[in-house]
Amino acid sequence: MALPDKQIGKNKHFIQSARHALDGLRVFFVDENNFKREFTSAALVIIAGIWLKVPPFSWFVLILAILLVFLGELLNTIVENLVDFIIGEHYDLRAKKIKDMSAGAVLLVSLIAVVAGVYVFGPPLLDLLRSW
Repeated sequence: MALPDKQIGKNKHFIQSARHALDGLRVFFVDENNFKREFTSAALVIIAGIWLKVPPFSWFVLILAILLVFLGELLNTIVENLVDFIIGEHYDLRAKKIKDMSAGAVLLVSLIAVVAGVYVFGPPLLDLLRSW
């Protein structure tokens, strides 16, 4: 049963929807250690991009890869929380499989990000090594 001061129906306007979405991202950032690590990695990637003066299309590739990893981790967190909510505090092989597959999706997205990083940072790093 919902509390009288809590919303249980659909959002009435865009601002309300955006506020709920930002609340969800805030919870994700505060509660999820994996996301904190990924956020730190993203910051380092951005610093490296600035330092290596990557061209505009490379920035597009980097930002897309970063956002894809964030999205993968967010979806994984949603799956894990939903499974935990449904299953509760006991072990279930089907729940484990679902959670493992969701984590596997994050791993694949992370590999895509690594490939993007090699594409973007490989040539300027090779040029830098050659100049030494």
